[in-house]
Amino acid sequence: MPEFLSEMWLRELDRALRDAVPVSALSPIVIEQVVSGVPGRGEVRYRMQVGDDGASVTEIAPGDGIEQEAGPPFDVRLTTDYPTAVAISRGQENAQIALAHGRLRLGGNVDALVRRSEVLAALDDATAELRAATTYPSASPS
Repeated sequence: MPEFLSEMWLRELDRALRDAVPVSALSPIVIEQVVSGVPGRGEVRYRMQVGDDGASVTEIAPGDGIEQEAGPPFDVRLTTDYPTAVAISRGQENAQIALAHGRLRLGGNVDALVRRSEVLAALDDATAELRAATTYPSASPS
């Protein structure tokens, strides 16, 4: 069972998206996710790319610097802390509410995300099995 945001989890996320045929038929978009305070890892950054050739996930190595672009440029960047990311992943928190309360921040072309809402629904469907098998280590108190 992969731990949320571990290297193994990111590989499984990549596999799930590559295997999801409906996702690959959607409009192209690159979503970068930045999660701080991940137990045992610190900050985790990765990009989900959906295009004509399918969908994939690429981790951005620590120390790349937020300004340095690895791979295709992102359309939208989602930034949050680990507890919020866990709550959203588990369905205990709605991303819109986290955004309204400042626990989730959006950057880049937010309109691209709105125009491609069907991508988010397809990504959610494609990763349901992985979410069910995921474990969520507790964040260390600060």
